[in-house]
Amino acid sequence: MNSKFFDVRKDKQDAIINAALRTFAIKGYKDASTDVIVKEAGISKGLLFHYFTSKQGLYDFICDYSTKYMILELTRAVKKSEKDCFEIMSSITFARVRVMKNYPFMHQFLRSIRYEDDPEALEVLGSAVSELDRTYRNIYDKIDSKKLIVPDQLPRILKIIDWVCDGFLNEKFGSEAQDPDELYGEYSEYLTLLRTHFYASNVDGKVSLARDEFNERNETVMKEMRMDMTFEERLMAGKKPLVESEESEEEENGEPEETDKAEDAAEPADKENESLDDIIREAEKNISG
Repeated sequence: MNSKFFDVRKDKQDAIINAALRTFAIKGYKDASTDVIVKEAGISKGLLFHYFTSKQGLYDFICDYSTKYMILELTRAVKKSEKDCFEIMSSITFARVRVMKNYPFMHQFLRSIRYEDDPEALEVLGSAVSELDRTYRNIYDKIDSKKLIVPDQLPRILKIIDWVCDGFLNEKFGSEAQDPDELYGEYSEYLTLLRTHFYASNVDGKVSLARDEFNERNETVMKEMRMDMTFEERLMAGKKPLVESEESEEEENGEPEETDKAEDAAEPADKENESLDDIIREAEKNISG
């Protein structure tokens, strides 16, 4: 790369960088066109090659610049003392959003290089991916997983959060002119929702029974699942409550609760089947939805 590139006005530098980031992120190295890049950047192809010599030279610069820029923002955003999983993931998202204010497609580009297979691109990628991965790994290593319902599943939970982030950003970038601050606010709501599902609640400084209930339900359902069970029977097994109702306990103790015989007579004989039909309809609705 020609060092004179940094003598160009900052807005012109960013125009070239953003045009390259967007094109490489969307098209990949092989299908990315320098004609498209110079058109979006508002410069001539001769000037582009004056600064970067070739398409490969441009890709090399963009990769190195993006990696260092993202690492800098991540280390600035995540507190060294922070150990909470979702606070850390929120800080990572904040760093990505801050990057987006100047370079909207930088995060997408950095994701794309992980799947790059063009030999010419691979020649210049070097250690860029491993450097970024090492930064993320150092951040993730600080997480205290004790608050999670299933602490040993932290790596998978981090992947789930990352997938949600990528899916969210990909969906939002289907339209133009996204406000990064609004995106961060909206995505934070998803993180809050995930937190309620992955964290056990704390009572008097002790982890609640949420983890035990989670494991008990898995064990209960798996015990009742048999290979010869029909689809309907499997659904009913999954719906069975963990704790028997008071009515069931009274019946087991030989003390059934008094009920109105007239109401009993009015109950349809296939009440269980009706409940089952409701479950099946609900499942079909979820699948089709």
